Amino acid sequence: MSALRLRRTVSTLSVGALLVGLIAGGMAPAMAEGTVPDPSATSTATADPTASPSSDPTADPTTSPTAEPTPTSDPTLAPDPVTDPTTTPTSSPTTDPAPAPSATASPTTVPTTIPTTSPTTTPTTPAPTPTATTSPTPSPSPTPKPTVAPTPTPTPTPKPTPKPVPPVPVTGAIAVTWSALGGAKGVLGAPRAAAVRFATGVRQDFTGGRVVALGTGRAWAVFSRAGHTGPAWFALGADRVLGYPTSNEACDLPAGGCSQQFEHGRIVWSSAAGARVVRGAIGALFAATGGPRGVLHYPNSGETCGQVGGGCYQQFQGGRVYWSATTGARIVRGAILISYLWLTGPGSWLGYPVAGEKCAVSACLQRFAHGQLSWSAGSVATAHETSECQNLNNGRSRYSTGTAGRVLLAFTAGYQQSHATAVYCRKILGTWVTDWRTDAYVGSHGFKPPGVPSGPTRYEFSPTGSFTVNEAFGLGNPGTKLSYRLLDPQSRWGGNPGTVTYNRYHESDAWVGWDENMWYFATRPTHDYRQGVVIDYNRPTIVQDAGFAIFLHENKVPTAGCISLDDWAVVDYIRKSSPGDRIIMGVSSALFR
Repeated sequence: MSALRLRRTVSTLSVGALLVGLIAGGMAPAMAEGTVPDPSATSTATADPTASPSSDPTADPTTSPTAEPTPTSDPTLAPDPVTDPTTTPTSSPTTDPAPAPSATASPTTVPTTIPTTSPTTTPTTPAPTPTATTSPTPSPSPTPKPTVAPTPTPTPTPKPTPKPVPPVPVTGAIAVTWSALGGAKGVLGAPRAAAVRFATGVRQDFTGGRVVALGTGRAWAVFSRAGHTGPAWFALGADRVLGYPTSNEACDLPAGGCSQQFEHGRIVWSSAAGARVVRGAIGALFAATGGPRGVLHYPNSGETCGQVGGGCYQQFQGGRVYWSATTGARIVRGAILISYLWLTGPGSWLGYPVAGEKCAVSACLQRFAHGQLSWSAGSVATAHETSECQNLNNGRSRYSTGTAGRVLLAFTAGYQQSHATAVYCRKILGTWVTDWRTDAYVGSHGFKPPGVPSGPTRYEFSPTGSFTVNEAFGLGNPGTKLSYRLLDPQSRWGGNPGTVTYNRYHESDAWVGWDENMWYFATRPTHDYRQGVVIDYNRPTIVQDAGFAIFLHENKVPTAGCISLDDWAVVDYIRKSSPGDRIIMGVSSALFR
């Protein structure tokens, strides 16, 4: 539709609206003056006939400009063909129409029918709606929902700035040690907590260890991460086993080793064996012998207990230390240790060591609970069982050994007994040890008491006492340091009292009186004198008829006063003996206290 035609249409509608208002008997002042709202200034939205009353009479078609209420519209009233072009008007209203609300509501809601003055008159047929193309009625805009203001994100309440933690105090002797080690930047690091007092001192923990002051005016540090001994101490439960430190770690030992002393022991570190605890009696002996600088060197293991008799031992580079409640701590090492272990150590017949080893230039000896172990250059260590030889060490022997290096003890349990015990004793580094032990026989009537001569051999008694040996005899020298006499058919030993040959060797073609024919006794089937040793009884000073020919010989049977042994024992004795060695013989109670 052209602009001109649109204006004409609007004017016509305006005139119609004016007439309707006059007929109704009232009209808004604006309409009376024929004012037409500018369509461009009016909202294009279709008015809602059900809207609530407004103070503006032009805003609500149901509101009368007067005080009287507007009658309710007939629900059968035909819709406005302008607002609904698809609807055809129906029958006339049965009541007087209210003022046309569309006159001011919107230029697009102007009614196309004008009622007559008579309410019963059929309304004039409205003019047909122009078919010309018109501007489309704008679609109603959706009622805008009220915009809800977004809920503001709550700003978190700022946490109060924590007050700075005051530094942990480090004071006294602990502070001196801590500072000397570099303070917080040193190996100990910063303090973890304040110092804590305990029964015997004060301790304080740091990030890198602990410092302890024990009331001596000094404090000692134990490192938990650095060093070599401190980590081992902490791994043991700190003070639970070794107590508190009594020194700092010192790494001035041979081969770069380190050590630290504690109340109840010591931790020693070496690159070969790591950190090892040495404590108790074993630790005391280790320290007394020079520690790592001594014969034991560094420990290779910890203490191993639960041994026979509740004992313990600890292995060191230089040997072992054994301990038992009855013997204390003792070192066993070298060839003696090898033999001791071969014999199964404390579980063997030797038992625990009761003394340390004694060594000379080429020999060593060590005493054990039930024997000794000896070693000499060029040989393995030899075990010696404890025997009556020990009486020669402890002063229980009633007879002197003189200058002897070896002593044969021959004794019976009592008088008038011929079966005896023979123990061959050897002196090593001042200690008498057992070489061997065997049985023997003496005079068939046993021993005479001390100081009583044995008398003529025909009485078959053996003398009591300590006698030297210097001569040996037989049919062939087995190798000895003694003077050895090779027997022949003329070999005799004088037995006739009052003669110059009494109790002496001599040779004769005859066998006279009580003389002994040594050749006969050497060559007869029992070979008594095949090998023998002269016992210096009643010589060199000779008492007539006090006794003669007291020998050590073969053919182990009761004798006329001599000592008889197995052949092997006689030969071994000859080979090992030296001039001045001794034979101590008699009843046991007469020999030992």
